[in-house]
Amino acid sequence: MAQRERLRHRLERTNAPTLRNWHNGAPHAHHNAVVECGWGRLIFGQTFTDAKRLADTLRQEQPGRRDIALYLRDPHVAIARAPQEVFLDPSHTFRLWLDRYRPTRRRPKGFLVRMLNSREDAEAVDGIYRARHMVPLDPDFVMENHYSRVLTYLVAEEEGTGAIIGVVTGVDHREAFDDPENGSSLWALAVDPQASQPGIGEALSRQLAEHYQARGRAYMDLSVMHDNTQAIALYEKLGFQRVPVFALKHKNSYNEPLFIADAPEAELNPYATIIIREARRRGIGVEVLDAEAAYFALSFGGRSILCRESLSELTSAVAMSRCDDKAVTRRVLAKAGLRVPDQLKLTGEDNGHAFLEKHGRVVVKPARGEQGAGISVDIRSVEALDEAVERARAVCDTVLLEEFVAGDDLRIIVIGNETV
Repeated sequence: MAQRERLRHRLERTNAPTLRNWHNGAPHAHHNAVVECGWGRLIFGQTFTDAKRLADTLRQEQPGRRDIALYLRDPHVAIARAPQEVFLDPSHTFRLWLDRYRPTRRRPKGFLVRMLNSREDAEAVDGIYRARHMVPLDPDFVMENHYSRVLTYLVAEEEGTGAIIGVVTGVDHREAFDDPENGSSLWALAVDPQASQPGIGEALSRQLAEHYQARGRAYMDLSVMHDNTQAIALYEKLGFQRVPVFALKHKNSYNEPLFIADAPEAELNPYATIIIREARRRGIGVEVLDAEAAYFALSFGGRSILCRESLSELTSAVAMSRCDDKAVTRRVLAKAGLRVPDQLKLTGEDNGHAFLEKHGRVVVKPARGEQGAGISVDIRSVEALDEAVERARAVCDTVLLEEFVAGDDLRIIVIGNETV
């Protein structure tokens, strides 16, 4: 009987997800647990009973931060609450059972691992994260919380120079929300890309494991990208085992490589590229139909829209004609109350010399066309004007002259009533 119980206990600990204690009995006192870590929030999904509230919590992520929702009971339900804003993180969760962990006898060479204990440390850590293109760490937050029982910041310090060359964040689940599983986790491990000493990441991971082992925690979890074979090999060497735990993240610029589809191989013009990138970011399918003519299709939910450059089949012929004819464009803008430059259409024998003398500096452009073809800017001499008119006539027989107005050239694309 005793042997059978030991076997059952071992199987439960090795294979069961970290949700069993939260949903088999009465709800725990600590609902909707969230821990701010300085680079983002760790959201404990097993403490949320409402999938919509969990999704809404992720959607409240602050700019420049990277929130992570872990230990979700039903990640698919949470995604369904905000499918355009949250996604299933393509990372694996690994667990180290601390009662089985054995420290190594090897000591770090050329550096030591210690607690972060000064603002200089925090600023150095922020520099490492920026060098690694990770979310920056707020030094003020770290200094306010470096004595916290919930958060632990460990750094690797180079011997001799005192430079900070590595960092890791630990979260004590027991201290955070009285976790009945008595867990902990490892986050934001990073090593200075200029550091030459081997084993910095391993030493930081081991020191954090021993820290939580000394506190009596049952395990330490971490999340690692599914294709990061080098990191996975290190964690497996330390005794970590993969567990069936999933994470959700918010669709932000830091996470974009994790949820955006592969870009089309065909090269399109900048207008089409901007729209295609935004479509991919939103999970909309893209198919390039004719790269030379810049035709592509956007597909989502069984519906497809045909596009060409910045236009789609939803663009009206009237809108297209107004944009194509620059004289019409000017009149539309003027009637809307916008200031527009003085304009002259060259007709008959008029060579535009008088217009140039009046304004001193002019722009020459074909009346029809796109992408700046045939346009000459800041023309100041009669000779340059005659050459510019010939270039414009090669694109369109009708040529326009406009007064030159100094300023910034802005090209704006609006999607969903927002400038992107």
